Amino acid sequence: MNLIRFTILLLLTVVSTRASTLSGTVRDSVGAVISNAHVIVHWDSSGSNYLKDNLGIRQDIAATTDSNGHFSVELAPGFYDVFVTAIAFTPHCEKVRLKDKEAKKYDVKLKVSPITFKELD
Repeated sequence: MNLIRFTILLLLTVVSTRASTLSGTVRDSVGAVISNAHVIVHWDSSGSNYLKDNLGIRQDIAATTDSNGHFSVELAPGFYDVFVTAIAFTPHCEKVRLKDKEAKKYDVKLKVSPITFKELD
């Protein structure tokens, strides 16, 4: 039990001293901000046996945009898949790379879902 606590403490220390920030704004195709959009960040462990700085985190991180369409998450350095979705919009997914103590700006423009638009028109 003490070994598990020590391992968790050590991991938290490594992550917090090397933490990177991914933040941005989610907008629609005409530039209006989208509040309550969902941002899910999933670590891609590719190459983690060879790249010393692909530390990542095993659990997915979820965030919701505020009234200004803004979100921000702290992550360990590594490769991540970022999935962004909002009601009535087509989801967006992209791979990003975060380096040690980096503050990366990640702005997304979502398009209205053609299926939703057709059904609501």
